[in-house]
Amino acid sequence: MKKTFLLIASALLSLAAGAQTVDVHKTDGTTVSYPASDVSYIGFTAGGGDPTTPGTAPAGAAAIDLGLPSGTKWANMNVGATTPEGYGLYFAWGETVGYGSDTSDGRSFDWASYKWCNGSYDTQTKYCTVSSYGTVDNKTVLDLEDDAAYVNWGAKWRMPTITEIQELLNNTTSEWTTQNGVYGRKFTSKSNGNSVFLPAAGYRYGSYVGSQASYGYYWSSSLIESLSSYARDLYFDSGDQCANSAAATAGLPFAPCSEISASFPSDATRDPNMRENPTQAIFACAGC
Repeated sequence: MKKTFLLIASALLSLAAGAQTVDVHKTDGTTVSYPASDVSYIGFTAGGGDPTTPGTAPAGAAAIDLGLPSGTKWANMNVGATTPEGYGLYFAWGETVGYGSDTSDGRSFDWASYKWCNGSYDTQTKYCTVSSYGTVDNKTVLDLEDDAAYVNWGAKWRMPTITEIQELLNNTTSEWTTQNGVYGRKFTSKSNGNSVFLPAAGYRYGSYVGSQASYGYYWSSSLIESLSSYARDLYFDSGDQCANSAAATAGLPFAPCSEISASFPSDATRDPNMRENPTQAIFACAGC
């Protein structure tokens, strides 16, 4: 089965926006042209279902050593971004194709369009731990082929577990700030002074994009074991930050992590402030 690796470069899209056509120059010397108005993104398709053939990180992507106990390093930008303050792309949990902030792309982030169900929260086909929600497989951490960091950026990268997010929170100081005019949180290592900036990119849900410049929601690779329609994430605003959770169908960005030198357990210690009984809410708790 083929996999499509979504590789969006904002520079390419900017050029396309000012052009009349997008020209594809083939290796046989021929050229195929498309009206620029018909091109929504540029993608590459790789054959086979082997998760050992992932994509490639963009120029400028770097693994930042924050001196964390596990040896985990965090990326300096989100997947889909080309700068540290770029929002990047929004992904439903466990999906590897991301979407930008423009909701005219036609993607609705809901159960009807979610990859790992048959149209509703109680027909889940993968990452299910509760029989009333679908077919139980007891998978609680994303497989590599469903890890958007690995698929889009390559074998060096993956999405953080919720334990690694908690490790980030425990071993850094955090401040609400702006970077090149973009609001977000700067996480600075308590041990070596290095830092990463996570923009307040908000979220996509249904056909709506919200909370940009006010709130940050960042996916982990960890499912909530007792509520498999929700996965764990990092939440922050101008006043606080914590481990949180969101509906798996929500479109959230994420910053990959890299270069693991020690293993942490995949299931995190529960944050005592997290409430895990959401009904219709997108996010399991409103704050920290």
